[in-house]
Amino acid sequence: TNLHCICINCKWVTSCTAYHFVESKHEQPHMTETPTFEPREGSPTIHVNIRNIRTNNDNDDSNDTRPVWDRIWDEHEQETAKAEASASSSSVLVGETKYDVSPQISYEYDVVQCEDFVYDQDCWIRNMPEEIKRVNPNFVPP
Repeated sequence: TNLHCICINCKWVTSCTAYHFVESKHEQPHMTETPTFEPREGSPTIHVNIRNIRTNNDNDDSNDTRPVWDRIWDEHEQETAKAEASASSSSVLVGETKYDVSPQISYEYDVVQCEDFVYDQDCWIRNMPEEIKRVNPNFVPP
């Protein structure tokens, strides 16, 4: 997102209940299993960005600027023609390509404001969970 979570540069990130909530929503390892710092009432402000995405990449052909559903329909018609050409008169038409067009929802949580924010540059990076460090030791959150 254009907005980024301010928690990565906050001294409370290792013990904050609000950040613990964000970690849970992102299904990420926790800085601590038992956070002890609770931000004051009415804070922080968390932006939730909701995206409707599909499982396959809708932008595979960067030269094709038509809407994705137009491209899918054209592919469907091509697959139908292939299936009709290879099918016997009594068989069910089956194309070579299978599509999963069911939508998937993606949620992004960013703490963008907090009354208890105390600036501590790269606090999250210095304290990143071991699970993340082992997989990607150079990881820097956005």
